[in-house]
Amino acid sequence: MSYDFLRLRVSETVRHIQKRTKKRPAVALILGSGLGDFADLLDNAVSIPTSSIPNYPHSTVVGHAGKIVIGSLRHSGRSSPTLVVFKGRVHFYETGDLTPTVLPVHVAHALGARDLIVTNAAGGINRTYSPGDLMLIRDVLSLTFLGDRQFHTSDAILPNAPQLPGGSSRQRVAPVFSPRLVALVRNAASAIGLPMREGVYCWLKGPSYETVAEIEMLHRIGADAVGMSTVPEISAAATLGMDLLGLSLISNLASGISPSKLTHDEVTETANRVKHQFAILLKHVLVRL
Repeated sequence: MSYDFLRLRVSETVRHIQKRTKKRPAVALILGSGLGDFADLLDNAVSIPTSSIPNYPHSTVVGHAGKIVIGSLRHSGRSSPTLVVFKGRVHFYETGDLTPTVLPVHVAHALGARDLIVTNAAGGINRTYSPGDLMLIRDVLSLTFLGDRQFHTSDAILPNAPQLPGGSSRQRVAPVFSPRLVALVRNAASAIGLPMREGVYCWLKGPSYETVAEIEMLHRIGADAVGMSTVPEISAAATLGMDLLGLSLISNLASGISPSKLTHDEVTETANRVKHQFAILLKHVLVRL
């Protein structure tokens, strides 16, 4: 997918949003499986179904409602900056194309957002984790085995990657999480007495869950949690110079660690159980930006 095509889709989406509201967001949030209810907490919000936006990708996964919500929050006598919240995402495995996956990041940046908070539901690999834990993403792994032309040098993610002879590019962008945002989360978790895990998130393509042998391999190479999203989004945001923060809800224990068969229902049930704590943590962070 060409960068020109991505730019056209971004422009169309931004024009549609700006017809609905004059609010200009400073912070963007992408909400993962089961976490979309946070968007309903915004005050004076404008909610735009993505199905009403021309050429905007539609999620096919339960728990990803497909709405863009713009508004702000109040908490403890403070107000947050204007937020643009993506209630749900489109995973790479749904389309086989990275452009729909990273489109929200480019849209948020074009609307004016310079901070990006990405959340997901992930399987716990670290043996000390429990379902319902929140994990601050310290670093990431990608074991999608996508070729350079498909991922790291995709025009959707690296529009300005320098070209080598033969049209191939070898530039890679290592996601860098913002020390400022990381400190805010740590302080917020401490202030509300919420235990916060910190670890490495691994992206696999999905949509099937991992085998016991795959989880053992991921454990041995240093992954603490595994999921099917997030890395393309933060890679795109890094190229745009956005400040990044990543949070994983440990929604289940991975294959071989959990004695029971994994289901998406388990993800939703865990998210429903901890969404109040998740909301308080995010509120505490957002009103201090």
